[in-house]
Amino acid sequence: MVTVVNPVIAPYTSDGQGFPLATPISITSPSNITYSNNELTLIVAFKFLLGPRYSNLSYSIDGKNNVTIPLTGTQEPREVTRTYANGTSVIVNSTLMVLYTITGEVALPELSEGQHNITVYAKYLANQVVAFDESTVYFTISTNSEQKIPEFPSWTILPLTMIATLIVTVIKRRRL
Repeated sequence: MVTVVNPVIAPYTSDGQGFPLATPISITSPSNITYSNNELTLIVAFKFLLGPRYSNLSYSIDGKNNVTIPLTGTQEPREVTRTYANGTSVIVNSTLMVLYTITGEVALPELSEGQHNITVYAKYLANQVVAFDESTVYFTISTNSEQKIPEFPSWTILPLTMIATLIVTVIKRRRL
């Protein structure tokens, strides 16, 4: 029996350890499809415990130079139940261990016709720990808006004309 191990795609430290303070990068645009427009916007998101100032994102198109992605972060309120000594409980918003939803959006340069890939790289800082993550999407640009009408093969005209003539002749002879 062969055991197959699927790799987990998640943030990791330089020594290969997992980094539980951030979720994997999610690239929501572009996605793995064909685009008829060569002006695209890169949109990424992830969650991080320490906020956007402790993370750095960049992208590379087709393996070329990395470009920094500006980030914004929003704290997600976290509801917790607080129970008092008299037995009463209340639900309150906690600011302890609250995740930030961090997003980045940048207009990509005009892309040429054909297949492309974009890789987003993340670097996280938490005390003395540096962690990394990356995510890649593959897509195609096809701006050729001309729809080609298939050409009717001219060699079929003579046989079709002969068949039509034969049918008309047979129908006329049956009527007589």
